[in-house]
Amino acid sequence: MLTVRARVEADEVAVAALLSAAAERVTSLDPTVWMPRWPGPGPGLVAVDDDGGIHGFTRPRVAELGPRDGSRMYAPDRSVAWGDAVAGGAAAVAALAAEIRSTAAGAEADNLLWPTVDRLADPWWTAAGFTRTGGYAVRPPEPLAGPLPPGVTARPATPADADAVVALHREAVAFQAEHSPYVRVAEAGIAGFRDRLLAGTSSMVLETDRGLVGVCEWWYVDGATHRPIQLPPGRYAYLNSVAVTAAARGVGLGRAVVAAALAAAGPGLDGSTLWFNPANPIASLVWPHLGWRSVWSVWERRESVSGPS
Repeated sequence: MLTVRARVEADEVAVAALLSAAAERVTSLDPTVWMPRWPGPGPGLVAVDDDGGIHGFTRPRVAELGPRDGSRMYAPDRSVAWGDAVAGGAAAVAALAAEIRSTAAGAEADNLLWPTVDRLADPWWTAAGFTRTGGYAVRPPEPLAGPLPPGVTARPATPADADAVVALHREAVAFQAEHSPYVRVAEAGIAGFRDRLLAGTSSMVLETDRGLVGVCEWWYVDGATHRPIQLPPGRYAYLNSVAVTAAARGVGLGRAVVAAALAAAGPGLDGSTLWFNPANPIASLVWPHLGWRSVWSVWERRESVSGPS
């Protein structure tokens, strides 16, 4: 039987040993995935046995989103994130989960990030009520080949495209929401696409004689400082959102607009990255097919799931 208590300074070596063991296991499976080997600062929880041995650790962080926070499209209004999470088995995960969920924020939702390649831990999270709700994927820097379909042109988005771009993103988020209870059409998030475009964030659009049919928003990220994910050092193109109108899907336009975005990002990239929703029947097939490999997974549990807001 494991119990949970607040960590103390004397726990640090034992926690570091747990973190290091997990990091060694993950690195042996995928050398490009970085995991911490020493616990970060701040309050933490440890799962201990009757003899004081430490079997699990995390640094819970409460997140509360306001009504104008665009993250509400994919995140609950109140939750607890398991920072620096590590466990030696299902019992430690269960003990930590019970403690975290006894708080007001944790009772509503909690979540963690874990390397996708480490399938050993999958049943631990599943047994504790978590579901895999997101994947962070990386692709090597090779160009994405493929001609534009006839009658389609690619160009950078302009402020004049704002209404059409927002409509495309709204449609894409609504499609995801149909397939996942963890996604909702939050007006603050939809408005963010317009605000970023008007502020100068790069987006590529696909255009036909009927108007815009696809968009890909992107920007550069530094691998060493990118959060909450840390990548190998380098310069990456982060694809924040790809949207193709329903009437134009199935003819390669998603691939075409992403290829245009990567071409616009230019040479010298160390790769490209994106988040995708495993429950999305298109994204879960397209991104692996085009060379993106999930390196981190979001595991999440929500007591209740909100609808559009």
